[in-house]
Amino acid sequence: MKELLDLEKGHQRARLLVITVVIGCLITCIVSVVMAYKHSSDASKRIFVVNRGVALEAFSANVMENRPAEAIFHVTRFHELFFTNPPDARSIEANYVKASFLADESVKMTFERLKEDSFYQKLIQTNTNQKVVVENVEVDMKKYPYSVRTVFKVIQERATNKSTRLLASEASLVDVTRSEVNPQGFLLRNFRITQRSDAKEEITR
Repeated sequence: MKELLDLEKGHQRARLLVITVVIGCLITCIVSVVMAYKHSSDASKRIFVVNRGVALEAFSANVMENRPAEAIFHVTRFHELFFTNPPDARSIEANYVKASFLADESVKMTFERLKEDSFYQKLIQTNTNQKVVVENVEVDMKKYPYSVRTVFKVIQERATNKSTRLLASEASLVDVTRSEVNPQGFLLRNFRITQRSDAKEEITR
């Protein structure tokens, strides 16, 4: 009788051991599958771009995750191109052409109005170098088309003095197809200057 009990206990221990091993194998398999899927998913988001023999790592992501940052960059870049004017007619025209790809005909109207007022001609005649510093860009992405307000400084540097003027502009922003001349895929519409402060003069020599 004792031998039968010992045999039964041995059988139970063996069965428990087998069950434990099977459960352990199942857990190991499940963990391996999950980790392999995660690794595969991470690898699918990673691509390599070869530039002049150098492999650069890049990651894929949802385009909308970075949309607000792209909108701010687009607006900033437009202001830099449109309001940066060296005392050279070809450079002024070249900057305007680049800026025109980022905005609609309202910018052309502004450019033509400045030309009629001899604004660019005066810059060239007085050898004035105009540059812009964007202070703040506010983009409301909650409602389409997106509304934009930009605060920026326009600095005009001459041989003997420098003037600084604070301006603000407003516009709406719409989605368009991305291209080489418009990589962010935005277009500014109804661009207008809404605020212009008096110029602060500073003697540089």
